[in-house]
Amino acid sequence: MASTGFTDIDIQVTSSSFIATGLLYEYTHGYLEKNLPKWDCFPQTLRNRMCIEIACIPVRIGLIYFSLPSVLLAFTPASNWTADDTQRSLIACSLMTGAYLFDLMIYREDFFGILHHCMGPALLLWTRLCFSSFTSADALVSRSLMMFIFFGAATGGVFASAGVFLLRVGKRYLERSSLYKYFALCVAGLTVTTVLSCYLNVLYFLHTWDAAYGYFGLAAPLPIIWETFECYLQWRWLLRFYSIEAKLCRGDQRPKDYSDMSDSTPDEGTVWHEIPSAFPKETAFILRALVWQWVVLLLCLYFKFAKELYLHWSFSPTHSVTRTEEVIQNITKW
Repeated sequence: MASTGFTDIDIQVTSSSFIATGLLYEYTHGYLEKNLPKWDCFPQTLRNRMCIEIACIPVRIGLIYFSLPSVLLAFTPASNWTADDTQRSLIACSLMTGAYLFDLMIYREDFFGILHHCMGPALLLWTRLCFSSFTSADALVSRSLMMFIFFGAATGGVFASAGVFLLRVGKRYLERSSLYKYFALCVAGLTVTTVLSCYLNVLYFLHTWDAAYGYFGLAAPLPIIWETFECYLQWRWLLRFYSIEAKLCRGDQRPKDYSDMSDSTPDEGTVWHEIPSAFPKETAFILRALVWQWVVLLLCLYFKFAKELYLHWSFSPTHSVTRTEEVIQNITKW
């Protein structure tokens, strides 16, 4: 395990990302206030939230550029990993850290969203301290992190941000049919990124289990728990989007999860005609099946660790005290 401190490049990229996000945030505020009618009618917290979502888009595009090569070669031998791949992973983590640090300064209603954005600084710290040897040894975990960044923070983040903007702001300016059409595109994009993210990551750990357990040892549950939490957040967002999509089809004017004081109240005599869903009727069933299948694959990871733990402890029961100390030491190290 490499133990390397932060470098000037980390600080420069993180600072540049933080400053650029802040400048774009201020510019977006001014632009929308000047060009979007009735922008001042929205609550201040909502305006701030929407502006930061827009301001993070350039960083998300940068994350796609720096993380995509690692995603494409994720299941190739670790020997294909080069020093350039390590540098790209560090730049991606630094970009995400800068943008997420600024994002954390803006009020957010979703507590889990706050935890998710705290992962940016945490990933940079973890990658720099443990996976910056600039050798093939960095490939094991860095590839998994890059998949989460590419599908979660980058592509998935763009679709999620666009969907939230449509629900919170766009519905005041768009006709219902247009609103649904654009939101359905966001749901479709988020579906692809979420399914690929969750499945590729769990399959990656199953594919590299021997190397992962050899590296983490008895601390192996920690990356698995982290993966479980991140994937849970992605599934949670996707299922919420499908719930809102169904409400838009039925004609619900104000989805409960995204209502705000700026919403206009429809006339009592208004009749909302149901819009045909853009998704097949079997979508809900297929989605639930995908979630449960992913859960089964995830349980396979926990089962593999339980098996390793059983073999480890049963190999020589007389040294149980030593093994207990080893467990504590591994957990503390990671």
